[in-house]
Amino acid sequence: MTTREKLEAGFTILAILALWPVILGWENPVYQVVLGVILVVFIGLVAQKFRRIRSIYNASKVEAKKRRPPSGASGDPFG
Repeated sequence: MTTREKLEAGFTILAILALWPVILGWENPVYQVVLGVILVVFIGLVAQKFRRIRSIYNASKVEAKKRRPPSGASGDPFG
């Protein structure tokens, strides 16, 4: 795991823990601002994660196209 992935995982845990005051019904105006900031950062992290997964998927498609077909007849699935 890279340092960036560790930070993302840590922030995800922090975002989940930040929901507990809402669940318990605690209200504070400062807390509402903190929740807003966490929401914006969390949306950014999710978007970045989707971009990273998409790039890995596209790289795997390119890798699959570069592979040589197995030896044997092209119509024979068992080579």
